[in-house]
Amino acid sequence: MIQIIGAGAIGCLWLAKIQLSGSKCHLVSRMQSCLPHLTFTDLNGQIHNLTISHGNTLLHLNPNHKASTLLVCVKAQHVLSALLMQKQYINPQQIIILMHNGYGSAEEVIKHFPNNTIICATTANASLLNSPLNITQTGAGYSYLGMFKTGKDKCNPPDAITPLQRALPDTEWSDDIIQKCWLKLIINAAINPLTAIHQIKNGQLNEHQFTMLTDKIITEAFTVALKEGFDFKLADLKNTVQKVINATAENYSSMNRDIFYQRETEIEFINGYLIKKARQYRIEVPLINSLYAQIKELESRLPTPVNTL
Repeated sequence: MIQIIGAGAIGCLWLAKIQLSGSKCHLVSRMQSCLPHLTFTDLNGQIHNLTISHGNTLLHLNPNHKASTLLVCVKAQHVLSALLMQKQYINPQQIIILMHNGYGSAEEVIKHFPNNTIICATTANASLLNSPLNITQTGAGYSYLGMFKTGKDKCNPPDAITPLQRALPDTEWSDDIIQKCWLKLIINAAINPLTAIHQIKNGQLNEHQFTMLTDKIITEAFTVALKEGFDFKLADLKNTVQKVINATAENYSSMNRDIFYQRETEIEFINGYLIKKARQYRIEVPLINSLYAQIKELESRLPTPVNTL
């Protein structure tokens, strides 16, 4: 069984896809009142009304059964607190998969769950949360999973990821998952803050006033990534970001929607993480710093955030 923590757009997308593929799934969220139904509109426009298992805690499984896999799909800043709230239900045999934008939460999680296998994940699939437990898939792409820390260069994928691969076939095991997460981090840093501050769609970053900014963000992040030991090529990074902008031209970034709906963003685990690493290596990242400060200023005007997972 897969137990998903977080009823946001990605958590519900995995829930729908896993259930439609025939595997068992349980959703954990803090929604006080919720009918056990999920409405899912797929990429073909077909609507699926699914009966789901839902609660505010992880399920107690029969001790003789194989430990369930935990798929954590909350925002980066809520990952640790979400897991700590469920700690009494988590045993060391359970695999914990972290799937969110930004980077850095795994470093916190492993301190509190040192005996659990921690898997990092990144996905190019996209989904829109229309209302609680009502989502529309808006994009398809590859998902990658890999071990957060291992003493070996290569590690065989655990059987626990098979239901995920069955649910979304473009799901692959990666021995260089940290580099893939850093690639997604750089893409997020180039797109999300600008689109959130200016409240524009991703495709509007192709306008002249933004193209030089995205290039500079990528260059700053690239310099930090090199010090971390990644073998990115600057031209390849710029091409990849451009492809993402073009492929998602009509989409709003998650940070854009967070600011629009007056929610806390993942800026601490995107720009904030890059800034922390830049300071470690005494690298100047003025534009990444400036965008971080602008998002934090916008967040300071928000009402007190309520975490519903």
